Amino acid sequence: MADKFLGISMVLQLNVLSSYTTIGGCVAHTLVINNETIDVSDKDSSRWSDKLAAGARSLDVSFNGWVNDDTTFALIETAAEAHSVLDLKLLYGDSKTVTSNFYVNSFTYTGEYNGSQTFACTLAHDGIPTFA
Repeated sequence: MADKFLGISMVLQLNVLSSYTTIGGCVAHTLVINNETIDVSDKDSSRWSDKLAAGARSLDVSFNGWVNDDTTFALIETAAEAHSVLDLKLLYGDSKTVTSNFYVNSFTYTGEYNGSQTFACTLAHDGIPTFA
């Protein structure tokens, strides 16, 4: 039987002074690996598509949680405001990691009457990510 992994073990960490620290207040994380293909179909393809795995590749991470006063959370906020790059590591599965520089694509705050303030953030990688 295949092993299954707890969602709580998927965490995002920010490089702060050469040490990766978990971003506080997070409740959910999503990792998306995008692999673009190039259509190279021609008349010899018998009308079936023929793909070339040579298109652009990208990595997106999104996460959300509770607005808080954690230091790492404040650094994410600052990077969103300044449109600066962040060095992040996502831990997932059975001790797998992906590390890369990321830009903050969007940072959303939500506050409802009789509820806590929440946030949602999406990141886009910059450069070649490292999978380990």
